[in-house]
Amino acid sequence: MRGLILEKVVLDREVLIYLPEGYKTNDKKYPVIYVLDGDKFKKIFNELIDYIEDEFLKRSLEEHIIVGITPKNRVNEYTPWFSKALDKRFQDFKGNGGEYLDFLSGYLQVYIESEFRVNKDKKDRKIMGYSLGALVSLYSIYKNDDYGEIASICASQWYENWIKFINEENMLNNDFKLIMIAGRNEGKNKITIHKYLPKLSEESYEIFKRRIGIKNVKMVWDEYDHHENVLNRYKIALEFLLSKKVLNK
Repeated sequence: MRGLILEKVVLDREVLIYLPEGYKTNDKKYPVIYVLDGDKFKKIFNELIDYIEDEFLKRSLEEHIIVGITPKNRVNEYTPWFSKALDKRFQDFKGNGGEYLDFLSGYLQVYIESEFRVNKDKKDRKIMGYSLGALVSLYSIYKNDDYGEIASICASQWYENWIKFINEENMLNNDFKLIMIAGRNEGKNKITIHKYLPKLSEESYEIFKRRIGIKNVKMVWDEYDHHENVLNRYKIALEFLLSKKVLNK
């Protein structure tokens, strides 16, 4: 690794902050990617960092500051509204996603933008997540106007009333680029609503394509289940966020 990883505690939350190599040698301001499930992402990032930094040197990807945030209770923080658990063995979903997004924009973002050389333009502020983390990343579209790019990996779009919500509710963010990554075999062995994930992901893509335009949303499918091909999915998401490519040329 040529860059530097800092581990901080911000308002009682564990936060990983990656500073690229160039951060030490110039005075430029950097774009930022906020990554949910920072504890899980740390392991993935360690496997991808050499590839990413090689691409930085080639200038095929742009150096970013990357911030991974470890949740306190992801079932509560990453869900948009209250919903009963799908199985009585598990806790209900408390639906504190709105409050969590307020924490990101009102506290963590303020901290990052005051302590580090960060470009504060919306186009250079990005967010990504996996599963429920992807769900709340998409939910941000309806709660604030903070992010210029969003990467959704295998979003939990089986969530109660989600498809109806994204189709009907007003967006507070109407100017962003979105990549959606999903597996055609997600939920293949489930008997719960999870078995409909591929269909729901396709419906979601069609909704966003209609609402923000085909040039602003990209759908990437693979042939795997929800917890498979994870490293490659993160790689695709990071390549999207770290690049400045134009969608659907």
